[in-house]
Amino acid sequence: MLSATGLRTHIWNNNLRSVLLLGFFPVLLLVLFYGLLIGFLGMSGDATLDTGFAQAANMLPTTAPYALGGAGVWFGIAFFGHNAMINAATKAKPVTISQEPRAYRMLENLSISRGMTTPRLMVMETQALNAFASGIRAENYQVTLTRGLMDTLDDEELEAVIAHELSHIRHKDVRMLIIAVIFVGIFAFVGESLFRNMFRVNLGRTSKHQRSGGGSAGVLILVAFAIVALTYVLALLIRFTMSRKREYMADAGAVELTKNPDAMIRALQKISGNAELTTVPDEVREMAIYNPRVGLAGLFTTHPPIEKRIQALVKFGGGRVGTQSRPVHRSGHAAASSSSETTKNPWFDG
Repeated sequence: MLSATGLRTHIWNNNLRSVLLLGFFPVLLLVLFYGLLIGFLGMSGDATLDTGFAQAANMLPTTAPYALGGAGVWFGIAFFGHNAMINAATKAKPVTISQEPRAYRMLENLSISRGMTTPRLMVMETQALNAFASGIRAENYQVTLTRGLMDTLDDEELEAVIAHELSHIRHKDVRMLIIAVIFVGIFAFVGESLFRNMFRVNLGRTSKHQRSGGGSAGVLILVAFAIVALTYVLALLIRFTMSRKREYMADAGAVELTKNPDAMIRALQKISGNAELTTVPDEVREMAIYNPRVGLAGLFTTHPPIEKRIQALVKFGGGRVGTQSRPVHRSGHAAASSSSETTKNPWFDG
């Protein structure tokens, strides 16, 4: 099985990151709100370049509770309602064992093998090949599969993908990423909506005060823009960085559960080039088994390339590229061989 020390360390690190996120994002939010105060003072004409920064700092203690309170309300709504939001955005529907016996039994058997509560199974009616897990607590974990994925992958490959998503749940990746997505959503809302509305409402007043107060108003507004942009980009970078390493560990977790690295390799090969979820928000794509989005110099890339993931499965999981894919069975009977066969590779003890 996976090295117990390595797995415990990964889970501990994810728990620590979750705690740090909960502590760091409110601090970043205060910096964002400080920038908004500077922008407000610049537009209102109530401050000069010499006094604007000090005035904004003096206003922060009395106004910050409102900002943090609003963020707290949003966090609470998103924390408890994130699955409903995700399902509404993806149009995913829950399915029962009678509706999707093949995938449901795989999910159930893999969950039982690790003593887990079986997550709810959701299906997205799209021909894209993708999957993702969501939820924060055992009571609301769910695994979402696309119709294209279930129709294309054979039993072993589908089982490997489901095991990959269960590994995200076991490793606490899902909880950590959802917390990050919620906080970045706050920055998107505050940094884009509030700032844009504030400029529109105060546009006339801004021009007037700029004429009377020289260039102070313009400089304060530019500084405010810079602060808002910086905090938003930092929040995004934190979220995107978190999304990458977890995929390697989830691939390893899938091999540990199924004892079949070849099936995981074949699944990734089929998913490559067919994973684009064009109608769902970016936040959901970042939770998927693969997101083909490519960012600036790799900074905004949410997943490692599939080629590198396959290389890791070959090098550390004992997998082989080019193994034969089996026929897709839709009789409702999950493949049993991939969970019972033992494959010798460095990820396993003994």
